[in-house]
Amino acid sequence: MAEKKQKRKRVDNENGDAGEHNELLALAANPEEAMNLVVFLRDRTGVHFSLEEAYLTRTDSLLHLVIHEQGLPAEAHNVFSLWLVSPLMDIRLKKQHNPFDVVQKWDELCARYTDATNDEIHESEPVLMVQRDVFFRKEQEQHIQNEQILCLLYQEAKYNVVEGRYVLHSEDYHYLAGIQALIHLGSFDPQQHILADYRANLVQFYPEHMFCQSRFAMFSLNSTQPPPCEELFMDAHRKASEELQHIASSDSVAQLYRKYLELLWTYPFYGGAFFSGIVEAKMPKWRRVLLPSQDFRVNICINTDGITLFNKEKCEFLLYVPYSQLSWRYQDLEWDGDSDPPPTLMLQFLCNEQCDEAPGQPVTKLLQIYSREAKLMDALIETCVKRKLELQKLGGDTDLVDGGLSDAAEKKILNKLEKLCLETYTVEGDQLESS
Repeated sequence: MAEKKQKRKRVDNENGDAGEHNELLALAANPEEAMNLVVFLRDRTGVHFSLEEAYLTRTDSLLHLVIHEQGLPAEAHNVFSLWLVSPLMDIRLKKQHNPFDVVQKWDELCARYTDATNDEIHESEPVLMVQRDVFFRKEQEQHIQNEQILCLLYQEAKYNVVEGRYVLHSEDYHYLAGIQALIHLGSFDPQQHILADYRANLVQFYPEHMFCQSRFAMFSLNSTQPPPCEELFMDAHRKASEELQHIASSDSVAQLYRKYLELLWTYPFYGGAFFSGIVEAKMPKWRRVLLPSQDFRVNICINTDGITLFNKEKCEFLLYVPYSQLSWRYQDLEWDGDSDPPPTLMLQFLCNEQCDEAPGQPVTKLLQIYSREAKLMDALIETCVKRKLELQKLGGDTDLVDGGLSDAAEKKILNKLEKLCLETYTVEGDQLESS
């Protein structure tokens, strides 16, 4: 493989896929020709390469080229990996993968792992993206000092926040927006920063549900409605400027990146890979008899510590289960002539809440997630658990034994089991009444 040229480009779309054609796809006609491709970063820039014999290039070689061109330190190889990203699906490429081969199979992968139509698959052209490696542990990230790496981690975290993938407490959205404003708008100046500008820039600093809820509240009859989001945004910028002025006035912005990340580290789902699925909503017994079950779409976030579920439609946190309290099983039943059940990921987890059928005794809950990506989730969970066990043997991880969350993490999450259709079992395995 011969590297001919490389340069950095700016793209207009936050997803990094607008205005550039992914020539990995175009290479199909003549794979022996030199190929121009762009590897995108979450800071809305891309690194351009012209490669000979690109169809033989492995993921680790391409990532090495990007890290070298960006001037990143060697530790970046552990922090980041290459992903194929599209509106339908994100796939982390293994070191030995050939990106060209994976892209050639993209339509087949989307047909297998998504419910998209042929037209949607055809339009979902993937791009190569440098993103945080899902297997890079949060404890390792907390020791990073390099400003460039912190910047890339910040940009990716900001994307997940603004796109609504990370579901946070309202006050944390404002705190993060204040830091983001301090980074990109400078210290708060009442003569320069006016309310209209904050209103116009909400979409760049908040997920949609935050400022849409605020606007809807303006028409509510409730006399205790909160201030508009733009006012809270401006106030957050002012507070960040006052509290972090000693950092903002320094030559390095790395500590502001770290402040942004530090808050997200308190959430147990930080740094996970995202999948889509469907779960059954909990219904009263009388409705189950008279009406069909109700389903809703969820985002599933899987990282090195556990699994988190979010209500995709309401941007609502639903459930977090650490691996120490989890058993799981992948199920893909064959078509029986009457129905073709979707692949299922079954999660069974320990629940300490009181159960009328087993008073005073711990029980387990069983949740079924229907998803074309169930097989991918099963493989990722298995790898994460295996790595935690290996780390535990080396004495570097006790979470899998005690299952404990930090005090900060415990304050961030509150499982909403009452919104999920769950089956209940004793710890001995006897089924109790479904909830």
